[in-house]
Amino acid sequence: MKTCSNCGAESYRTESRFCLKCGASLPNAESAPHQNTCSNPECDWFKTKFIYPDDARYCDVCGSLTMYAQP
Repeated sequence: MKTCSNCGAESYRTESRFCLKCGASLPNAESAPHQNTCSNPECDWFKTKFIYPDDARYCDVCGSLTMYAQP
């Protein structure tokens, strides 16, 4: 969770880049940790940024490796 340095509001998603309350840029917006998503840009789940559990190794839609299973 990130805290806005402008108004103090907390974001609910790690990938948030702007504050939900005041619209200010959140700290470390560019270095947000990666989520375990599908690694195939052509996959529907990749496009929707569906997040798999940390231990998932393959996308159940296209069969590609997830981001955490990448070599």
